[in-house]
Amino acid sequence: MADGLGRLTGKRAMVTGAGTGIGRATAILYAREGASVGLIGRRKEVLRETEEAIRSEGGECLVLPCDVSKEAEIEHAYAELVGRWGGLEVLCAVAGIEPFGGPQGTTDDRIDRLDLKIWQQIIDINLTGMFLTCKHAIRAMLAGGGGAIVVTGSPTGLYGFALGEDAYSASKAGCHGLARVIANEYARDNIRINVCVPGFIDTPINAPLFADPRAVEQLCQTIPMRRPGQPEEVATMNLWLVSPEASYASGGVFIIDGGQTSV
Repeated sequence: MADGLGRLTGKRAMVTGAGTGIGRATAILYAREGASVGLIGRRKEVLRETEEAIRSEGGECLVLPCDVSKEAEIEHAYAELVGRWGGLEVLCAVAGIEPFGGPQGTTDDRIDRLDLKIWQQIIDINLTGMFLTCKHAIRAMLAGGGGAIVVTGSPTGLYGFALGEDAYSASKAGCHGLARVIANEYARDNIRINVCVPGFIDTPINAPLFADPRAVEQLCQTIPMRRPGQPEEVATMNLWLVSPEASYASGGVFIIDGGQTSV
């Protein structure tokens, strides 16, 4: 694929949430760097758009529509990828939801008014989905001699500043804890796991917020770089974490947020 340095040449990769935003940018970059990439997401039409972008540059990919919270669907997706390409060395798990259901499109799931159904939906996709995605990736990597995984975290899982996002914050904190313990458990099996923590990124998940320029400006004032990040900026971190250049990095939390959590 054009423009890449071949960091992932010959690797078989899976990217969840590959239809939009950070997942899409990561899948395209992985393919550009030589990987064959499985594309997981719930909406087949947006996965096809990512597929078209990859194939237009000569890359190889496989569209695998599924819901990460449903184990039978995840297991089938991995079986299809391994059956097609013979193994798996890389996973970047991006899939997640952040409902904006409150006034003016903001979140408002403070715990005293949080409906159990909303809590369960967020936990099912963001945390249980992460567990299932990692579970079946690690099974494939154990069979093949190792690999590297990136778990997508959030500053909301590290600090308590995301008022009104109780369920989302809890789900992301769970992802951080999961990544750390499995990094310890599987280090001797040549499997590395790290957490990439994007800050305020211009992606479809944040579209309701970007619809309010004043809200965006106010939030950017809390970021030393005074701007949102772009999906491609996070994708470069996701690339480095699974590349040979990060061979001694495991169990780490890598923040890419314009300095927001430094102050």
